[in-house]
Amino acid sequence: MLPLVFGFCAGAAAVHWLPRLPAAPALLLIALAGLLLWRRWRPLAALLIGLAWTAFGSERLLARDWPCSRDREDVVLTGVVAAPPVRRAGAIELDLDVLEPRGPAAPHGRLRLTWYDAGAVPRPGQVWRVTARLRCRNGFANGAGNDRELLLLRQRIAATGYLRNDPPPRLLPGTVWRHPLERLRDRVASDIEATLPGSASAGVLQGLAVGLRASIPEELWDAFAATGTAHLIAISGLHVTAFALVVLLLLRAAWRLPGCPGLRRRVAVETALVVAATSAYALLAGASLPTLRTLVMVVLVAGATLLRRPALSLRTLALAALLLVAADPLAVASAGFWLSFVATWALLALGEPGRSPGARVAAFARAQAVLFVVLAPVLAVAFGRLSLIAPLANAIAIPLFSLLLLPVTLLGTATVLLPGGSGALAWSGLGALLDRCWPWLVAAGDLPAATWAPAGQPLAVVAITAVTIGLALVLPLTGLRIAAAVMLGALLCGHSARPPPGGWQLTVLDVGQGLAAVVRTRSHVLVFDTGPRWRGGGSAARTVLLPWLRNAGLRRIDRLVLSHSDRDHAGGAVALRAALPTGLVLAGADVAGDGPRLRCVAGQQWQWDGVQFRFLHPPAGFSGSDNEGSCALAVSGPGGRALLLADVEQQAEALLAARRPAADVVLLPHHGSRSSSTPGLVAAVGARLGIAAAGFGNQWDLPHAEVVARWRAAGTTVLTTASRGAITVQTGAAPAALRVTTARTPPRWWQRREVARYHAAACGKSSSPAGRSCGRS
Repeated sequence: MLPLVFGFCAGAAAVHWLPRLPAAPALLLIALAGLLLWRRWRPLAALLIGLAWTAFGSERLLARDWPCSRDREDVVLTGVVAAPPVRRAGAIELDLDVLEPRGPAAPHGRLRLTWYDAGAVPRPGQVWRVTARLRCRNGFANGAGNDRELLLLRQRIAATGYLRNDPPPRLLPGTVWRHPLERLRDRVASDIEATLPGSASAGVLQGLAVGLRASIPEELWDAFAATGTAHLIAISGLHVTAFALVVLLLLRAAWRLPGCPGLRRRVAVETALVVAATSAYALLAGASLPTLRTLVMVVLVAGATLLRRPALSLRTLALAALLLVAADPLAVASAGFWLSFVATWALLALGEPGRSPGARVAAFARAQAVLFVVLAPVLAVAFGRLSLIAPLANAIAIPLFSLLLLPVTLLGTATVLLPGGSGALAWSGLGALLDRCWPWLVAAGDLPAATWAPAGQPLAVVAITAVTIGLALVLPLTGLRIAAAVMLGALLCGHSARPPPGGWQLTVLDVGQGLAAVVRTRSHVLVFDTGPRWRGGGSAARTVLLPWLRNAGLRRIDRLVLSHSDRDHAGGAVALRAALPTGLVLAGADVAGDGPRLRCVAGQQWQWDGVQFRFLHPPAGFSGSDNEGSCALAVSGPGGRALLLADVEQQAEALLAARRPAADVVLLPHHGSRSSSTPGLVAAVGARLGIAAAGFGNQWDLPHAEVVARWRAAGTTVLTTASRGAITVQTGAAPAALRVTTARTPPRWWQRREVARYHAAACGKSSSPAGRSCGRS
């Protein structure tokens, strides 16, 4: 059984390494080969069948995607709200299932739309007539952090976009009787919000009650991550298991009532009621993967109990994994899938605790230590950092959640679901308790040794380490356990590749329409701009920059340059400085904010590890627009020179061109706008490589085709972050060819399709494969 499940899941996981999904005839041949090999090599047969099954299901999901060739197209449609809305700063995010129009050219499936300056709050089940500007499914590609494109596909989102207010969205009379569970979830969430308006505890209680976590403040998420308690906030296996046990205990108490002991088929009735109640709770909680894993295991244990077979075993866990992966072809791409199953497997491998109170306490402590070690490789890959205080924090938090918060939350939820009911009393009491806990949690997360951000390692190394740790847990071999400890230490304490002395590495991150770049030398780090802060909340610093820095094993920023005050350049500065120790801040004259900083002025320079840094602009006393006054930085080493020009325009470019700032790599000024990249500057720079930091399908069509053509005519290859993701250029200690890597190489099948055709429409043909990526982005 176990080899078959492992083979099927390995086949499903293998699909996620493919650049393209196999064609239908190839999938048919793979599946047929699996059937033919079933008798002789079953694990291999299971692998082939898992691969074919997952690829087929993934192709069906891709067929619903809104094409990128129609990106930013306005569509009038009618749809039903499919989930509780998410309130963000100045906006509401809603999921809409399309009802009309229909046909091959119409959008299909579910859309995730943002309504800015909303005039009402849409509710699940309501039907709305809207004009939506649709975006094809897309996301940032940086080699670290969440993969939004894959996440949207897993959530069955065919397109994103926003609602136009001319004409305004219109609520249609009547209600479609769809999504009844979503209406119940929305009712509970609204009752919590009405009781605790604006409270951080309201978001936590919404997560505990119905699995809605979008309202939890960023500061609390940081504290949960730093203390290793984030799993308690989302309804997970722990919550579902506790709920099933509560139902079971209530039923066994009920059997003692008069008339109940003589009930026939008592075990069957008890089992059916536990499964029914647990299923309702899991669905009300949003049916996340850990929740579904626990639900499947409850069902399997119930079936084994009725059949008088061993209930809870590794075989049960394996069968649950098989059923989930078969039902959801993208389940193996979720970190929650691996965390849930690995944690459950580790607990099963530990065996039954003793019956005495001391033995149970010892077993609980041992379980926390084992989970920390076993989950470390998975957490390192999924989140880029580990909580070193997680065992201690969970030893305190798990009893609190299990014995107090969860039962009272369930009571409040049940009260809300009654006709005319409200859980205000439960929410008020829990809110008061949680409000007193948050300062302690934040203080624990701020401890200097609370977290560790290991440098990213190849997935094969992580997988081998995880397997070795797993084997060491179940096999009492001293040598194996020593090997596991050494491998785990190497995984957590390893370093990412660094430039040699005299060499530098420039990474221009994919942050959408904005700029965030990182320059590394042998032992120093400079961040040039921090990317945008978005209108609906959140920033590129939290979503992109910080995960990338942690994945690179960088735990301190030596210098931060904020070129000017535009939100798409300096919007993430506050979040970045709050998360990582930051040295000297150099900023443009128009950048305001707290903390010490120096104004960047032409002529300022310093040297790190044989690499020269020098500001070329603005000169002292310069007066001009915010863009014209942007800081322009040159990075020079024996292996080459780079120019970071931010948003300078024609006035500043004339001053720069007069200095003949030749460079090998240039960051196209102002994202490739027509107001920049004058012929004089292009000729003076003479770069081999130009990088345009621009968002996919941005409304200004940057970089402009005319600008790209001008750079190309001068012999410069132009790459854009929109089509290539993060772009990294590295030089050595001696003149040589530039080493260029991009985050979208090699490509993956779930990433934006039709990108090449979409970009070619704006740039025309090029003899260089790299040049073809300039695009409309």
